[in-house]
Amino acid sequence: MISRTVIFVVLTGLAVTGFVPSVRGQTVKPLTLQASIDLAQGQSPAAVSARLTFAQSYWSYRGSRSQVLPTVFLSADGPGLRRSIEELDQDDGTVEYVERNSTSGQARLSIAQPILWTGGQLFVSSRLSRLNNRFANTDFTQWQSAPLVLALSQPIFQFNQLKWDRRTEPLRYEVARRELRADLEDIAIDITRRFFAVYISQMNLEIATFNVAINDTIYTLSQGRFEIGKIAENDLLQSELALLNAQNEQSSASIAYDAAVQDLKLALDLPYDAALEIRPPARIPDMSVDPNEAVKQSRRNRPAYLDLDLDAVEARREVARARRNNGFSANLTASYGLNQSSDIFDRVYRDPLSQQQLTLSLQVPILQWGQGKAQVEAALARRQQVEQDADVRRKELDQEVYFEALQQMQLQQQVRIAAKADTVATRRFDVAKNRYLIGKIDITELFNAQREKDNARRSYVESLRQFWTSYFNLRRLTLYDFLTGMTIEVVE
Repeated sequence: MISRTVIFVVLTGLAVTGFVPSVRGQTVKPLTLQASIDLAQGQSPAAVSARLTFAQSYWSYRGSRSQVLPTVFLSADGPGLRRSIEELDQDDGTVEYVERNSTSGQARLSIAQPILWTGGQLFVSSRLSRLNNRFANTDFTQWQSAPLVLALSQPIFQFNQLKWDRRTEPLRYEVARRELRADLEDIAIDITRRFFAVYISQMNLEIATFNVAINDTIYTLSQGRFEIGKIAENDLLQSELALLNAQNEQSSASIAYDAAVQDLKLALDLPYDAALEIRPPARIPDMSVDPNEAVKQSRRNRPAYLDLDLDAVEARREVARARRNNGFSANLTASYGLNQSSDIFDRVYRDPLSQQQLTLSLQVPILQWGQGKAQVEAALARRQQVEQDADVRRKELDQEVYFEALQQMQLQQQVRIAAKADTVATRRFDVAKNRYLIGKIDITELFNAQREKDNARRSYVESLRQFWTSYFNLRRLTLYDFLTGMTIEVVE
């Protein structure tokens, strides 16, 4: 009876107090699942990388918007210097070599305005230049001005890149915005996996430590019984082997726990020596997820759908490009302005004269040996492929989120069943302890009850892990929070 009492005390003490790994001399940082996710989404390397990726898309979009705005340029050339010995024909037919010195300079202010719907450009400019020339006993200075010049450069029947950019770039930017939200939800999924890896490894270490204490007590008692001849040597060896196996499992569980903790710290960007204490969710939220509503929200928010729209627009753009690049095209250049020249600066802006220029260049493909047609047909085939693949992909995306929503509801039920099984197994173990104390069952039956309790606990924790992973995956697929009924937004 004394031996049973000793084992019972050990069982009760360890089962009630449990085992929580700790670090001496350090302040333990308690972390819930949601706190871990918030921390990771704010400061983790993955979150920083996601926001930097979005920043690239943001500035690219800002740059594309400025393409339709006027640009102002100030350019200058000079001073240009030239000094050389040149031939000079004389009146008597001889040639004399004389020195030439010249300086020149020019400044231009211009404004360019793209024309969105035609693909052309409108220019307004003003120019002033100066030339000084010393040659063969002559020294003269010439000023030339163009106070105002209006010019138009207009492609005709050519591909309009600017117009297509106005269609694709807003879509590309919106895809980037949604991908940022999706990337942060990916971080939530990853942190959930790492968080429960710590929780499960901690639980396994607690169980392993419990088993070492129990088997050590049993082995000590078995040694005493063997010495007085109450048990056979085989029973003694069996208890010793059980202790050795338990110690080996404890060592493995300790390493697994340390590795899981460091893995979580790495994802949270915490110091290597920071002490952590995780607090697993005490319960799961009671929510109802309609699979059809999940599909609706996914179509509205998920970047993959919008990415398919972008692919379709780009495919149509390439068809237009192929057709324009292989057909009749022209370039029209026209300008009108004022100019004047004088050897005195004060007169260079007086009574300016008009200047006009008009140029029309044509390009007509006559013989391409089918190259142009081949490019157009290839672009058309590519567009059809993109449209067909998009239809299939949309169905796959719908199906993915639909069954994820169904699984979410199923996992809620599994967690409730696993929680009930955990409670029943714990109660059965308590009953087994009491029956062992009064001698109704042997130690083997008690250990069986303990093993079933441990397995039930593991199953419950595993069901929690699956539920929360599925929960955040559903958020990732829909970018929608079914608890609050709101679309997931982030600070960009």
